[in-house]
Amino acid sequence: MHIVLFLRNKNFSIYTKLLSSFLIVLIPVFTVALIANYDGAQKVKTEIEKTIKSKVNSYQSTFDSEMLRVINMRNEYILDKDLQDISVLSSIMSPYQFAQSVSRIVGRLNVLRSSSLYVSDVEVGIPSLNRTISVTSYENSVNEIELLQLNTVLDDSIIEDSNEYYIYGAYPLSLPEGVAPLYSVKILLSQEKIVQSLSEMVFILRGGGMLFGSEMDWTLQSGENEDMRAHFQPYVQAFIAEKKMEQNEWIKIDDVRYFVSMERSERTGTTLLFYVQEDKILGPLKENQTWLVALSIVSLFVVALFAYWIHRLIRKPIQVMVQALRNVEHGRTGVTIKYRFRDEFNYMYNQFNAMTRRLDVLIYEVYEQQIRTQRAELKQLQSQINPHFLYNSYFVLYRIAHMKDLDNVQRLAKHLGEYFRFITRNESEDVSLLEEWNHTQAYIEIQMFRYKRRMKTVYDPLLPEHHRLMLPRLLLQPIIENAYEHGLLNKRSDGLVTIRFVTGADGIVISIEDNGEEIADEQIVQLQRKLTGYNDIAETTGMINVHRRIQLKFGKPFGLWVLRASIGGLCVQIYIPGQEN
Repeated sequence: MHIVLFLRNKNFSIYTKLLSSFLIVLIPVFTVALIANYDGAQKVKTEIEKTIKSKVNSYQSTFDSEMLRVINMRNEYILDKDLQDISVLSSIMSPYQFAQSVSRIVGRLNVLRSSSLYVSDVEVGIPSLNRTISVTSYENSVNEIELLQLNTVLDDSIIEDSNEYYIYGAYPLSLPEGVAPLYSVKILLSQEKIVQSLSEMVFILRGGGMLFGSEMDWTLQSGENEDMRAHFQPYVQAFIAEKKMEQNEWIKIDDVRYFVSMERSERTGTTLLFYVQEDKILGPLKENQTWLVALSIVSLFVVALFAYWIHRLIRKPIQVMVQALRNVEHGRTGVTIKYRFRDEFNYMYNQFNAMTRRLDVLIYEVYEQQIRTQRAELKQLQSQINPHFLYNSYFVLYRIAHMKDLDNVQRLAKHLGEYFRFITRNESEDVSLLEEWNHTQAYIEIQMFRYKRRMKTVYDPLLPEHHRLMLPRLLLQPIIENAYEHGLLNKRSDGLVTIRFVTGADGIVISIEDNGEEIADEQIVQLQRKLTGYNDIAETTGMINVHRRIQLKFGKPFGLWVLRASIGGLCVQIYIPGQEN
């Protein structure tokens, strides 16, 4: 539902929706594939962990069973009657009896060696005879130091000495310290066979195996990587210290993850450790995952190529058309589009070009009509010279001259000359703001000669950066005249007109306020409605005329706005654009 709403979003372009559709289809497929691959990897990982634990347990059980059988046979041989006879009664035995006893002992030793894959030889040491009997030899020597060290306890552990691994026992089982036993049984284990059996298990599971002594005093391992023994010894020591019988965990060594399975024999005290790299377990699956990622990247690359192809074939021509329409929307109608292919866009572009050419003709006709209307209105405004203003101005001039106030006569005559020269000049429809303001100041000075006893005019200086702004002529005088003639009509004293220039973000706001008391709020609202909908009324003089000419020149955002003045009367704000507009 959310996807449908997303694709129906009106703010998205067709190109965005098309690409989103491709991604919406592809991403779930590859996501499901990656999840399936990951889930498969986890299942395979779990199964291999179970297999490793089973193999370790099976090997340890087999090895323990074999060692237990060897230990039991050692225990039987320690109580062997022939060994007891030749170690105690050899001095009274005939040579024949002695030879028969030794022969039977060697035969039983040979049976013990042959019965186990891990037994390489069996030796019996008899201190009283200074003899060592084995399957392969009959030597005149006995290691008495070894006998003295091991005569007190019948130990089941595997002992390592001088790179020999053996299980040892002596008779009698308990003697005072420093007293040598009558004889000892030493079962030598084959290091090669034990390592070979470890290697066979390791080969199947593609890992490594180690067999540690009960006191960590010896280690047998498959392979030749001695560094791994040093890495794993701390884990085995902690395992033995915690007296655990079994442990399986993932550990990291040198940024490589290993699965480690350990199991300890309760009887012999040996600890079997098997390890395998994660890459060996999940290698094929990771390779499949790599291929899947590569396929995803290739697919995204294909989608990108397809998106670029769509961009060149469809989106770019549409963008050209949209940009051309926006240019027309902003008034730039002289736009033509060229297209070198003969497809549907070629027809659309040709029709657009024909439309813009026709639109240019229509706009030119409308614009000419507006210009003619504007010129006619300006002529009408220029011709609207109030005869009372002219008569009163000359009467004031006469009165000042009669008073022989020559300075004010000169000033008033100068202002009248500038005023009528500006009014009657027709060579240019647009003037600079400085020229418009000079004319307005001349008008204000003339009126102040007439009304200086009952009103005054306060205005800001025009900033230099505004001097060269171009605008239609006669914008300010009609608004100020309206303030004098209507806003302050009944003001007998303390009349005030203020003129302010405020620089805004888009241009200049010229505010003209009076403190008249004649206009009501309803009249201000009605006047603003007339300005907003001036096209619907026939009046073309005064404020409506100024508002119309500003909007004809600069567009809808500009013109007049009326509101209640801060000093009590009417405030007229004239919005005109800055130089950059």
